[in-house]
Amino acid sequence: MNITTKNNMILGLARAPRRGIAVVLTGFCLCVVFAFVAMSVDTGRMVLTETRMQNGVDAAALAAAQEITAAVYAAGSGDGSVDLDANSIAADAARAMAEQVAAANGVYINPATDVRFGKRAYNEATHTWPIVWDASPYNVVQVVARRTDEDVEAPDGQLPLAFGWAVGRSTVPLQTSATAFVEARDLVVVLDFSASMNDDSSLNSINSLGQSAVEDSLDAMWDSLVAADVRWSNTGNPKCLSAFGRIDSHAGIYYNSSNTNTIFNYLQVGARYSDGTPKYPFPQAGRYSDGSPRPQPSASYSDSLWKDYINHTRRISGPYRKKYGYRTMMNYLQENRYSRTHSEDMWRMPHYPFNAIKNGASLFCDFLTELDFGDELGLVSYGAYAVKEWSHFDGEVDIDISDDPITNDYATIDTIQRRHQAGDYDGWTGMGDGVLKAHELLIGSSSDPQDDGHVRYGARPTMLIMTDGQTNQGPSGWSLPSSFEWDDWTDYDGDGNADYSTNDWKKQYAFWEATEAAKRGITLHTMAVGAGADRNLMKAIAHAGQGVYINVPGGTTIAEMEGDLMGAFRQIAAKVPPPKLVFELTAE
Repeated sequence: MNITTKNNMILGLARAPRRGIAVVLTGFCLCVVFAFVAMSVDTGRMVLTETRMQNGVDAAALAAAQEITAAVYAAGSGDGSVDLDANSIAADAARAMAEQVAAANGVYINPATDVRFGKRAYNEATHTWPIVWDASPYNVVQVVARRTDEDVEAPDGQLPLAFGWAVGRSTVPLQTSATAFVEARDLVVVLDFSASMNDDSSLNSINSLGQSAVEDSLDAMWDSLVAADVRWSNTGNPKCLSAFGRIDSHAGIYYNSSNTNTIFNYLQVGARYSDGTPKYPFPQAGRYSDGSPRPQPSASYSDSLWKDYINHTRRISGPYRKKYGYRTMMNYLQENRYSRTHSEDMWRMPHYPFNAIKNGASLFCDFLTELDFGDELGLVSYGAYAVKEWSHFDGEVDIDISDDPITNDYATIDTIQRRHQAGDYDGWTGMGDGVLKAHELLIGSSSDPQDDGHVRYGARPTMLIMTDGQTNQGPSGWSLPSSFEWDDWTDYDGDGNADYSTNDWKKQYAFWEATEAAKRGITLHTMAVGAGADRNLMKAIAHAGQGVYINVPGGTTIAEMEGDLMGAFRQIAAKVPPPKLVFELTAE
């Protein structure tokens, strides 16, 4: 055997084991590729199914939460109880709605086990909004879609795998969930404290409201002072006497003279005790600048007040001209001495429509208390100028919430607003300044980057603006910016044209301040009260602020207007924001 033959034999022996290896490798690779294809197909089916389930529970959770907001709004509109009993009114409806919406999206849920409720509330220590499940009142809904049953024929059966045999299993469990919540609000109520808020209880309203209605209102004002047993701070003597000389009745005594001194002497209101102090001090002396009440007036000061009252009464027109009694005395205070610097106790008197506003604001506070959705409340009031109402001192109460002026202490906010009177901050109507101060209270001044206001992170900043008149105040020298476009804000019908505009710069200022607040995410609701209110402006502000406009008409009785106002305040209190989805869930 030669060397060549030997080498060939050796080479042949070496090649013999490699025959057919390509077939083996190809078969192995095909198995791997098939497994990956099978896995891709089933993974795609899983992703598609899971996405459909997620979309279904997202829609179901939002729809279920809307049942809660609907129950709240119905309660605010007078169609349901204010005490929502943890929104149990909506619980069954929310479960049914969740099931219905999920089914419409091709997703099965069991409403008894897959829908749960909880409460989302602000944790001041951590500045977070944890959810406590099964805590009331409900403002959170979670919907879960499950495909976990081993019985694939069950509506919640696991997802069959088309190529499960390739990976050693025939089904896979899937589960998705979504949580929707009703957003808590940081609310600032902007109330009109101008002098016109006592017009309905004035003798000037006899022609519009009727004589008996106005008389009843004036009588109630005087009677409220008598019932309160108000007394002078320095002497302890009662302010409301059984008689002031010959003034001893509501209707009053008629005396036909046009001479102030003659009437003064006839009424005997200038009588003195032996020490020279007045027997019949005029029953209101006003307050100092710090809010504390002034002492009993001196004899000379009391005389000047009585003579001013006499001049007022002898000059008025109508059936009470020259009739000196408690009705004309109350009318005098409303017309001539409405501010706190003149009349310290008018806040106790039910003068209208201001008393209706107070009662409506009290109801607003009560509704928020019973709703308990985590809303917080602040107060701004305005006359000729606006005041952030975070402190109040009047000799009886001493309140200071300046560290937390938007608060869940609704009772304190209610106390502050109830201890005010129409005309507290002069008689004019500076609504634009009211909007500005509320804007600053919520999220700070746009011109001061260091001022971030008092709104909580995660709360909806909201403003309620109320007026009974025409805004007639604004900053000196202000003019509407040349870049301002009305159709950006008041195109109600979407045709590209403004449906409201005005050339009155004071109204422009109020509207411009509203748009500045809206730009920073504040929702603005408005309420126009009485015949003299600027309804067009208030409607435009609500539209610009994506809020609700409520009209409380004038020309009705005092009782009817009060009822309308109570309903309006309830409706705004119940106008909670639409539900939102929670994407990062924190539970306790």
